[in-house]
Amino acid sequence: MLQTIHDKAKGWIAYAIVGFISIPFALFGINSYMEGGSTKAAAIVNGEDVPAQEVQQELARIRQQFGQMATQLGDDSLKTMALNNVVNQVLLRQKAKEEGYRASTEDVATAIAEISVFQKDGQFDKATYESFLASQRRNQAAFEQQMRDDLTNGQFREGLQTTAFATKAQMEQYQTLRNQKRELELFTVKAASFEPQVSITDEQITKYYDENKSQFMTEEKVKVAYIDLNLEALAQAVSVDEAGIQAFYEEHKDRYLTPETRNTSHILIAVADPAQDAEAKKKIEAIYADIQAGKKTFEEAAKTDSDDKATAETAGIVGDVAVGSWDPDFEKAVFAAEVNKLSEPVKTGAGYELIRVNSVKAAVQQTYEAVKAQVEQDYRRAEADKLFMDGAEKLQTVAYEQSGDLGPAAKAVNATIQESGWLTRTKGEGVLADPKLLAAAFSDEVFKEGKNSELIQVSETQAIVLRSAAQEPAVQKPLEEVKPEITAILKTQGARQLASQKGDELLAQTKVNGWAALDASGLGKTEAIEKPGFIQRTGSTLAPEVVAKAFTMPRPAKDQLHWDKVVLANGDYTVIALKAVEDGANTLEENSAQMYGSVNGARELDAAMEDLRARSEIELHPENI
Repeated sequence: MLQTIHDKAKGWIAYAIVGFISIPFALFGINSYMEGGSTKAAAIVNGEDVPAQEVQQELARIRQQFGQMATQLGDDSLKTMALNNVVNQVLLRQKAKEEGYRASTEDVATAIAEISVFQKDGQFDKATYESFLASQRRNQAAFEQQMRDDLTNGQFREGLQTTAFATKAQMEQYQTLRNQKRELELFTVKAASFEPQVSITDEQITKYYDENKSQFMTEEKVKVAYIDLNLEALAQAVSVDEAGIQAFYEEHKDRYLTPETRNTSHILIAVADPAQDAEAKKKIEAIYADIQAGKKTFEEAAKTDSDDKATAETAGIVGDVAVGSWDPDFEKAVFAAEVNKLSEPVKTGAGYELIRVNSVKAAVQQTYEAVKAQVEQDYRRAEADKLFMDGAEKLQTVAYEQSGDLGPAAKAVNATIQESGWLTRTKGEGVLADPKLLAAAFSDEVFKEGKNSELIQVSETQAIVLRSAAQEPAVQKPLEEVKPEITAILKTQGARQLASQKGDELLAQTKVNGWAALDASGLGKTEAIEKPGFIQRTGSTLAPEVVAKAFTMPRPAKDQLHWDKVVLANGDYTVIALKAVEDGANTLEENSAQMYGSVNGARELDAAMEDLRARSEIELHPENI
């Protein structure tokens, strides 16, 4: 399934797979793969055309990534993001080529072989690879070239990022600033308290309405017809008979086996950092030697020396261990151990361990009669999996090839066409509340061009194709309907203006008379001053805007206050008095060099991209996306 691919692929592999395979081919159509798609350029980078299709594909990936948040960001922002991402990739590729970077054929082959979706029984399988690409209408040579480009770009990026470093003086200075504390006193002028003083006239309301009519529109709506390919429904429809279920049981007997378990005890010396490895190994060997020499019993050592404090309380008893639920190295050692015999020290994912198997409970094969209900359920699910995969491919293909009608696609998968109620861009019903489906319902292809949507993977077991069945355009709301809303907006604006004016007056007076100015301001008494004391850059309960402003204010002279202000997002006006600055400790941590090197690496890559863009000839054509 597409989500499985996404979950299992890692790093740049995830980008290659999710970005270039999981966006269904129906988004652009067979012709766009076989014949190259639209010839429109979304950008021209140093004379090289960037096809609109590439940016559309990146746009689809971003929409999937952001989900429901994509609607809030808006189409223009998403298109700009997608266009910039693709332009940056082109610039990287051009620069990498200029500098002589090139991933080898062996690099590409190795990378592809490591992608789990192309493997069978844990090994790369060429037939599976070719079959998968064929099912996605992907040209093998084009896919491998894309992989080569991604690897090559990765070499260039890593060349910048991994060679970056920070000097000891820089790291200490950064630590000092990072751990710095600042002592504050605050007074906040609440905007809401001024709302009763704001009077709004009908003329103001009418003027605001006339100047901001686009704010007062109903949401456009759509009803969709859709085909719901659901694995659970397919499983219920699978016909079964006694012979088929029994044959399935015989073929998959290992599923209905209560596995062997081994009651196990251990002593662990944890290794949290590779630098601790030698010391941990030395310590576990010493514990092993003491037990063998009779200086300590296993139970005594487990209580006093083990880093696993939970099992130390039970003299090292871990409990029953079965295959598949533990660290592989630990399991291997447990199932290789003799009963009641202490193992030699073994290296596991947690560190170094001594292992003792206390008892063994043999595996038990459950009878067909005892698990018949489960076997039938598993049989139905297995058959439904095949039907689902086959149906998804048929549905995707037919819905695209006959994009003006859902009927042929429904017939191809023996499904019923369903119809929704009214949907908006942000609100649906049932399965159609899914952000991906709402985005598809209002996409240009469906909403404007009247085509079937792409196949949309709702979950591992559900896929949907939809098309517009009815539409209701956005219309202007009458003034009387939105009058209360406009009144509230204008009151808020007026209150914010008054709060800002009063705040500026107070700030000017505090710079002369200190907090004593508050008593004469009519805004409050000095008892209302907040005194949070020393705060740090992180972990404070104060508003983020206040913290950010506080750490940009100049250091005050001794026994003096430095004054400033910040206006919060809700319109509140906060007067800030900075009393003192206390520099933080500059003690470096073990991973400081790596951490600050990574920070500098990211900055250098950003700077390199800015420089590339500044020195390149770039024409952007977002209207072609």
